[in-house]
Amino acid sequence: MQTTLFTLSAIFWIAALVCLPSAIRGQRRSLLLFLAVFALTMTLMPQPVYRPVDALLGNGNVTYFIFHALAIVAIALLDIIVQQAMSPNDITRARQRATALVATAIILAQALLFFGSDWRVTDDIAATFIPRWDFTAYAATTWIAMGIFAISFGTACLSDLRRQRRPVTLISLTLVTLACLGVLTYAVISLTSAVLAVIYPDFLLIGWARIAYTLTLILSPISLVVGLGLSAAVDALSAGRRNYRDRVLLWRITPLWQRLLGASPDLSIERSLSPLQLLTVRAPGVHLYRRHVEIRDSLLIHPGQTVTPAEQAIIDLAEARTQARPPVTAPATGSSPTGARR
Repeated sequence: MQTTLFTLSAIFWIAALVCLPSAIRGQRRSLLLFLAVFALTMTLMPQPVYRPVDALLGNGNVTYFIFHALAIVAIALLDIIVQQAMSPNDITRARQRATALVATAIILAQALLFFGSDWRVTDDIAATFIPRWDFTAYAATTWIAMGIFAISFGTACLSDLRRQRRPVTLISLTLVTLACLGVLTYAVISLTSAVLAVIYPDFLLIGWARIAYTLTLILSPISLVVGLGLSAAVDALSAGRRNYRDRVLLWRITPLWQRLLGASPDLSIERSLSPLQLLTVRAPGVHLYRRHVEIRDSLLIHPGQTVTPAEQAIIDLAEARTQARPPVTAPATGSSPTGARR
């Protein structure tokens, strides 16, 4: 189980890293923040991490409280993502503040229930349902929030499925919907088991309920993170492939650009790049476009200049690349909860 938890944590951190390029470009920042918080939450679960961290915090199971608090923060961030996707004019500041206030109120209630009780010092706090009402009330704050959000988010995804046409978005929404179903199942089983553990001292979570509890605990986070990060991953791969092709062509066209513009530098507004900069400059497609245009201008103004068939092939390839770029349009109103625009 510990290996499984470590694997889950690694998957979530990888998903966050995949979303990082989009966040740098100003997209999916809420998704990146959610993935980072969720990854940190899951990282605290394995005992090889939990116990050293808790020892640093005084061995009072404070890490358990942090885990639940981070779960509430993650739920709040998911709520913001849903509101951003479903609101015609993006989420308002008032709605963001309301989400933050509700999350803060829940965490404060958790703090009162946690630090005001003695059950928190038990050695097996993270591995069982403690037969006490104050523990049940504490844990229920997270389970109920998870269940309510699972219904809300799942409903939004089902509604959005009918409007999406992009295959990767449909797959993302399906995975997130399945994750919401799993989270709801996990929350219901957890809350029911905690109540039964208080009422019946000999209660044990066994049979199909234990199997469902374990499977949803493992599979739901994976389905949620993969679903939320799939569009970002596909877009990142597509952008990386496009940038690679642009960079290769930029490297090939630069000697021709230098030769033709050397006699008439006044035609050029493009800055000179060193060989290292050609390999590392951001947005190579922009420089490719500028150099292609300046080569064309130079050939029109100075028709006596000659180019070899190989150089002409590079010019034609650059023209095909620059003309194949999709037009820049204003973003559509609303977006999918998984991050794709409608």
